Amino acid sequence: MTEEKKTEEQLRQEIIEEYSLEEGDERIDKILDIKKDRYAATQAKKKAQEELESLKKPPVDPKGEEDPNKGKSEQPSLKDIRALADVPDEDVDEIMDFSKFKKISIAEAKAHPTMKILLATRAEERKSAAAANTGNSRGGASKISGEALLEQASTNQALPESDEEINALIQARMAKRKGS
Repeated sequence: MTEEKKTEEQLRQEIIEEYSLEEGDERIDKILDIKKDRYAATQAKKKAQEELESLKKPPVDPKGEEDPNKGKSEQPSLKDIRALADVPDEDVDEIMDFSKFKKISIAEAKAHPTMKILLATRAEERKSAAAANTGNSRGGASKISGEALLEQASTNQALPESDEEINALIQARMAKRKGS
């Protein structure tokens, strides 16, 4: 008979026989308390082990279906990769996190109305940022070589405007005359 099915009186009789004690000995109560504590600790340990095992197993849907991601690795499938082909790199992680959160495929997550709104908003922000950046870029004055200045001046395409370019044109003309 297991300990949980034994009554307290049966346990007392076993203790008396096992330890050769007489009825009424105060040690019987102490031993009985120790056995009860040990039994309670054993039961708590069994319950904790069962809970640990249940946490290790994949979750089961209340509908009785197993986890749809069971057996799937963390790597996206080919279908998911195709769905992400036109998504900017900055938004890929967002879609993947959303699909994990909702426990749906990446393709379904991308088509979800919430993600569509988010992707459209971010695309608009990128367009605005790109438009704002193009107005601020100013190119520095490029330095034209003396020979290019001589050619432009001789064909009357453009005369130098700055003092540096005029000095460069004069230096190039003088060098050409010395060399000829």
